[in-house]
Amino acid sequence: MKAKFIYSICFGSLWLAISLFFAIGWAQEVCCILPCFYVWWVIIGIALLPGFLMSAMFFSNLLHWKHKEYPDTAEDTTIIMCARNEQNTIARSIQAILDQQYKGHIRLLVIDNASIDDTKQEIMNLQAVRLGNCSVEYVYCGQPGKANALNTALKMVCTPHFITVDADTYLEKQAVQKIMNHIVSCKSACVAGNLFVQNPKVSLAAKMQNYDYLLSIAAVKRFQGSYQSTLVAQGAFSAYETQAVVEIGGWQDVLGEDIVLTYQLLKQRFSSTYEAAAVGYTTVPKTINGLYNQRKRWAIGMLEGLSAVPPWKQGTAFSKHFAFVNLSVIYLDLAFLFGFIPGVILALFGHFYFVGLLTLFTVVVCILLFLSMYLYQKKLKIPFHNSICGFFCFLLFFQIIQSIAALHGYLIRLLDRKGDWN
Repeated sequence: MKAKFIYSICFGSLWLAISLFFAIGWAQEVCCILPCFYVWWVIIGIALLPGFLMSAMFFSNLLHWKHKEYPDTAEDTTIIMCARNEQNTIARSIQAILDQQYKGHIRLLVIDNASIDDTKQEIMNLQAVRLGNCSVEYVYCGQPGKANALNTALKMVCTPHFITVDADTYLEKQAVQKIMNHIVSCKSACVAGNLFVQNPKVSLAAKMQNYDYLLSIAAVKRFQGSYQSTLVAQGAFSAYETQAVVEIGGWQDVLGEDIVLTYQLLKQRFSSTYEAAAVGYTTVPKTINGLYNQRKRWAIGMLEGLSAVPPWKQGTAFSKHFAFVNLSVIYLDLAFLFGFIPGVILALFGHFYFVGLLTLFTVVVCILLFLSMYLYQKKLKIPFHNSICGFFCFLLFFQIIQSIAALHGYLIRLLDRKGDWN
C-alpha cells in the first residue's frame, strides 16, 4: 500500500515537473502584462496543482484496478434510516431494503425526525411487511436535526456493525451483502458505498450530477479508500463499526455530520475505506438552484470537518495528505473563479494569458481520469444512465456551479452561520 502511494506521488511529481517546465516561459510572458504574483497564483491553481493531484489519483487508481472480492458474511446488521418529511420517497427506500439478498438478518430502524407530512403512515404501511431476514421498526425523534435522529438510533444498535441509508436512496439488491462483506473482512471503522444517481433523466442538472457521482466522486473515494483514508463515509449509504462510533460520541450537531464523524474516526487511526460494488441510487436535486444549495452545504461540511480535525492532527500520513488536499480545494475554487474564468473570457477576445494550448495538459489528465473511471464502473456490471448532453454540460459548466456554490458555503462558514439538514 505504501509503495503504491509513493509511486503515485512520484508520477504526479513527474507530471508537475513537465508542466512547470512549460509554465515558466508562459508565466514570464504574462508577467510582462499582469502582476507576477497574480500570474503564478493563477497558474499554480488552474494548472500545476490540479495536474499533480489528478495525475497522482489517475495513476493510483490504475495500480488498484483489480476489484477485491470478500467472502460472504451472515452477520446480523442494523440499518439506520433517518427521515424528515420524506413521504414521497421513503416507501421505495424501505422496500429496497426489504428486497435485499443478504444472508444475515437486517434490523431496519426508521427514525422519524419530527415529520409533519405522511412519513409515519408510509413507514407503518411497510412495517407490516415482514420477511424472514428483515424487520422494520418505527422510532420517533422529536428533536429536529439529523445528528439527533442518528444518535437516537445509535443507542438502539445491538449489532457489531450498522449501515446508514438516506430516505431517498435505493439500494441495489446485493448492496448490503457487499458492504458488510467488506467491513467484516477488512475490519474498517467505516466503509463508504458507491452512489449512483437514481433520477438522471429528470433534468439537465440531474444529468450533470450523474457524471459527477459516476466519475469524479467515485474516483476520489477509490483513491482515498485504497489507503484506508476515505475522508467522507457519506450518510446516504455507508457502513460503520458500532463500537468505534460509540467511542467518539456519535454524530455532532453540524451540517456535515457525516464528514465530521469520518474525520474523527480517522483522527483515532481507524481505517475508512470504500466499496465500489456496494451500490446505492441516490436522488439528486432536479434544479440548478437545488444543486447549488446542496454543494453549498457540502462546502460548509468540508470546513466543519477541517475545523473539527485539522489536517496536521489526522492519525496517519495518508489521512493527513488527503486532508491537506481537501484544504487546498478552497484555493483551487478561488483560482478557478478568479483565474480560469477570466482567462476563458480573455481567450475569447484573443488574449491567451491563462487559457491556451498549454491548458490541454490538464485537460488530457481529466479525460484519461474520466475514461478510466467510466471503464471501471462499467466493469462492475451495475446499470447506469448515459447522456451525451449531460456529459458535455458536466465538462463545460458543472465546475462553475460547484465553485460558486462552494465559495458561498465558505463565506457562510466564516460568518459562523448554521443551516438545516433537510
